[in-house]
Amino acid sequence: MVVIPVFGAPPGVAGPLADIMAAALRRANIPATTGSAIKNGYLLEGEANFSQTDAKQGEISIAWTVSDDQGKTVDRLETRHVADTESWQSGSRLVLNGLAENAVPRIAALLQSSLPAIAQAARPTIGVIAIEGAPGDGNEALKNAFEAVLRNAGLPVVADGKLAAIQVFGKVNVAPNGNGQEKLEIEWTLRKPDGGEIGSMKQTNTIEAGKTKVRWGSLAYNITFAMIDSIADVLNTMERADDIRLNR
Repeated sequence: MVVIPVFGAPPGVAGPLADIMAAALRRANIPATTGSAIKNGYLLEGEANFSQTDAKQGEISIAWTVSDDQGKTVDRLETRHVADTESWQSGSRLVLNGLAENAVPRIAALLQSSLPAIAQAARPTIGVIAIEGAPGDGNEALKNAFEAVLRNAGLPVVADGKLAAIQVFGKVNVAPNGNGQEKLEIEWTLRKPDGGEIGSMKQTNTIEAGKTKVRWGSLAYNITFAMIDSIADVLNTMERADDIRLNR
């Protein structure tokens, strides 16, 4: 399921609410993302309205629409949640979590029991095998971050990368770039289990000198998050090739 930013929500709330909804759906065993990694799945749209009930608080009503991969509306439902005005306008995590808690069990129940599954062939699995050349804790940090962002995007990551149909390898190089900066290059190579190359991609970033010497922290997630659409494109290309072979 793809969750898009909620219409009618305050600026800075629509996107984070979609992210929280997608994460809550995944915890309910519904593959969900806010990106483009899931194809041929359901779409969840929300339209929010805030009604002031007194000087400090109001009621948030959200009309949720679930549509199929052909764009046909398959169900609608509405949730209501009382919150103070400032918390809604600022996107309080407590309020957004409360909205998700109200909506997700109903949406998950709908998908799991009321709607037919959209037929899909099993997707090629992905495994991050090894990353080398990074200073500090970069090799481990990049591997852990890549697995996490792939999984959060609803892509089929396997725990044992050696069993994956698409195996990811990374080679990192960090070099001085002048003016207190460094050039960070990562070459990502995608291979088949037999070692055959599927493709390769290169990332280049300019970073503050010394930023990767010890701990990579959020930098590892920022770097790997940027690769999600590229990995999803490879998956979709492989799936189309499988469909062509099956239909010959």
